[in-house]
Amino acid sequence: MEKKFPISFKKSSLICICFAAFLIVFAAVPAHAQQTTVSLKTPEMVKGNTVYATVEIINVTNLDAGQFDLSFNSSVLKVLNVEDGSIEGTKIPVQWHSIDDGTVRVIFNLKGVTGTSGSGQIAKIGFEVIGDGEGDLLISDGLLGNTEANRINADWGVTAASDVHQSTPGFGAVFALVVLIAVFCMVRFNRS
Repeated sequence: MEKKFPISFKKSSLICICFAAFLIVFAAVPAHAQQTTVSLKTPEMVKGNTVYATVEIINVTNLDAGQFDLSFNSSVLKVLNVEDGSIEGTKIPVQWHSIDDGTVRVIFNLKGVTGTSGSGQIAKIGFEVIGDGEGDLLISDGLLGNTEANRINADWGVTAASDVHQSTPGFGAVFALVVLIAVFCMVRFNRS
């Protein structure tokens, strides 16, 4: 003799299975924080002009301090000044000095310990274009620190923000999978 389970038990079991699948999906897809990237936006070099290269930052959290070196072709460019940056309205006060004819070191430290988060510019470097050729601008030795004196992992030296590609599935992929599971469950309920 075969036991028959009530329809409500079957539906309850199916709901539990769907809920378990939902939890597995969210557990399997790791939480993905946007990667902090620092990029250098370079201008067109025309001899005799003053140009500005900007050091841009994207998706930083609790930034408090940092530094980087900017090297360049000293037969083409001469550093005039380094201007403060701004991230989401917070001023990034910079200090700089020349390491050699073709390299400057830029250091910054925000006042207090509140830090800043978001995207913006760390600094603008003003150059006089003194010769013909390539400027050969390059960021190196970059370091970012947060409000707890921990290192912020970042991708350095990306030449444009559009060069950064994200490969981890985001909320859209997870949402589509959850909708698919929900549709499957509804079809199963209607057959019961």
